[in-house]
Amino acid sequence: MLKSKLFFGLTAMALSFVFLIGCDDDDNAINSNPATTSVRVIHASYDAPAVDVRVDGSVAITNLAYGESSGYAQLNTGSRNIAVTPAGSTTPVVINADLELAENTEYTVYAVNGLNSIEPIISVDDRSGRADKAQIRFIHASPDAPAVDIKLNSGTGSTVFSDVAFKDIEDYAAVDQGSYVFAVTPAGSSSEVVVFNPVEVQNGNLYTVIALGTLDAGDQYPFVVRVFVDNGNGNASLDLSAGSSNVMVIHASPDAPAVDLLVDDFKVNTSGLPFPQNTGYLALSAGDRNFKVNAAGTSTTVIDATATLVPNGNFSVFAVDVLANIMPLVLADDLSAPAAGKAHVRFLHLSPDAPEVDITLPDGTIVFGQYEFKESSAFTPLDAGMYDLEVRVSGTPTVALNLDNINLESGKIYTVFARGLLSGSGDRALGAEIIVNN
Repeated sequence: MLKSKLFFGLTAMALSFVFLIGCDDDDNAINSNPATTSVRVIHASYDAPAVDVRVDGSVAITNLAYGESSGYAQLNTGSRNIAVTPAGSTTPVVINADLELAENTEYTVYAVNGLNSIEPIISVDDRSGRADKAQIRFIHASPDAPAVDIKLNSGTGSTVFSDVAFKDIEDYAAVDQGSYVFAVTPAGSSSEVVVFNPVEVQNGNLYTVIALGTLDAGDQYPFVVRVFVDNGNGNASLDLSAGSSNVMVIHASPDAPAVDLLVDDFKVNTSGLPFPQNTGYLALSAGDRNFKVNAAGTSTTVIDATATLVPNGNFSVFAVDVLANIMPLVLADDLSAPAAGKAHVRFLHLSPDAPEVDITLPDGTIVFGQYEFKESSAFTPLDAGMYDLEVRVSGTPTVALNLDNINLESGKIYTVFARGLLSGSGDRALGAEIIVNN
């Protein structure tokens, strides 16, 4: 697929294209019907303020904010002087340039990069459209994001745009109208940076899709993918919503200290998470997410792992084993509603020095049988009610742990895990923890 990498050398000239909107000075009194062109500007400089634009000394645009389109406007061709300033001020003049406009051509100028390095990139916009197709193009305007591929459905799906680097402008691609799921991956990779919820496109429409903001979760400029409709005035837009997953992290390492959890290097808990507590479900963007577990208040990382989160999925991530061997155990959580009068229960064996176990009723009836360390059951329907359960050495009547007065409520979903150490004492001794998943 061809790329339009239109890096115009005359930076000031390029940016000033945009800000001619609304100006209709007659510089040629002889020609009563001057030739015209159409221009819009999209403010994609994530930390730049809103701007005002003066054309030949007169204010043409006021208060154009980050993420907004000015819309297309018809302009006279010819020479224009452009001055760009912060909104509501005449100084400082950040752009002061003369520009010669060509006729019968439509443009979009994108102001990109951070304020200290702000610059324009320009697309030539063929808005003739096709009655039998929708047309989509992509612009990479996120400075700290790597070159990316845009794919259908997942990181292993068909590639729509490939190897798109910062400031690249892709040509329009024609697609059938309908609903599409777009996934963003690093160029040449199937690892999913983000997977978006479905978006509808219609025949006859043209769409400009722009990656805005930054990937730095710690700044104030979130990564956003905004879709502008190029038909008509060209200022209608919507944001693609990232598909999300719910993720619970559980501290199940019996001799590890309290921990901090970092997702894509951004800390998500406000205080150290102690054994055997959990975070509750966290809403995270679908795709490949990096998880780090650090000793609380330090940069000492004890777990560094990446997990693929599918849109609308539910997951539990357990930090398991003793500290010297700590590792993540990632499980998908089936939160389908139980039938009337039922509860769903899942069992995990997370005691590192305990043998294979059975979970039984007091009469020896096996509820969950033959589970070794790090093994887990599926969510299993049980009648709602009060239970006394026993953790027994597998295949024997030897009771290692009593679980008395467990109330399973109708409609609830539970995870029960054996935790601690058979050889431990106090709060590190062999015990059980119950999580209500819904």
